[in-house]
Amino acid sequence: MSEKIDSNAAILELLNQALVIEYTMIIHYPRIASAMPDEHTRKLSQLLGSASMAHFDTVTSTITKLGGIPNCTFEPFPDDLDLKAIFEIQLDKERKAAQLHNQIASLITDFPLREKFKGLVKDEFAHARIVEEILSKLEK
Repeated sequence: MSEKIDSNAAILELLNQALVIEYTMIIHYPRIASAMPDEHTRKLSQLLGSASMAHFDTVTSTITKLGGIPNCTFEPFPDDLDLKAIFEIQLDKERKAAQLHNQIASLITDFPLREKFKGLVKDEFAHARIVEEILSKLEK
């Protein structure tokens, strides 16, 4: 059995990586949702935005709890609103976020917090499925 590492520095690094990877476009979800071609994909986009905000809160509060400073950076809104390209990138980000949250969960020794991050992993896979659905609608 591998030994659990309780290293705040390693956990903080992974948490900040999650912020950079997944949450750089979070502030743009309302604008992206409003540009969706139909009501269904608009609602899916809004759902992703709301869920991402909840994850953002979890990650930033964990960073603060561990004594770190959240590295919040946001990307500018894309000049050309290529929704398909945005969601192809987002799909990759959802998958990478799941990997990072899984790594974080494996390092955290606080059981309730570890379980919370295991829940985030499941959420990220669900988000990836939503993004895939959005992409399938955009390809039609």
